[in-house]
Amino acid sequence: MESPHVSGTAKPKARRGRPPEQGLAERRRRQLVESACAVFASRGYEAASISDVAKHAGVGQGTVYRYFDSKRTLLDHVLDHSVERMLDAVRTGATRERPHSLEEFTAQVRSIAERLFELIEAEPDLIKLVVVEATAIDDELKARLVGLENTLTMMMASYLDHGVREGWLRKGLDSRWAAHAMNSLLVPGFLLALRGEATPDRRARYVDALVSFIVFGMRGPR
Repeated sequence: MESPHVSGTAKPKARRGRPPEQGLAERRRRQLVESACAVFASRGYEAASISDVAKHAGVGQGTVYRYFDSKRTLLDHVLDHSVERMLDAVRTGATRERPHSLEEFTAQVRSIAERLFELIEAEPDLIKLVVVEATAIDDELKARLVGLENTLTMMMASYLDHGVREGWLRKGLDSRWAAHAMNSLLVPGFLLALRGEATPDRRARYVDALVSFIVFGMRGPR
């Protein structure tokens, strides 16, 4: 029996097997960033290597380089991840709704401070990496961290402007500089926590002083 004539090149049969898992690449990228967070925080950025990150993630070095072309690029993603967690702490503390009274504003300022303390105390090495060590790596990272402070300032300034319009923060308040001052007031608390000296009593007293200073310094006439 004569074989049928096939014109052109025959198509190879489709390979059998499982189709690519949906979202696998994104999950792998997140896994590697989280491993890099842990490794950079515990060993320090300069001392850590790509092989350390790969080992922590349980993958080969080639897998890391498939997603990130260098340790420095990976650090950029670690900072993005860490900064987003800090911003989330502020957003969660403030809640989605703007406060409608001085009492609500006071409660939200307290909640923001508590959330940031919880984050620092849970992962002090990571916060140290972002706030302290990264600024010494290069000027680009230093500029990015200045940008973070500006982002926090603009978020808080918008928050304060709402209070001025509602009348429970004083009229004529310079919201931008007030927001800068609020950020600066958080720094001693950060350092207290990073040194491991934020005992429950010290933390409570610091938050009380912070809230009182902010609220009574900016409230409108009663």
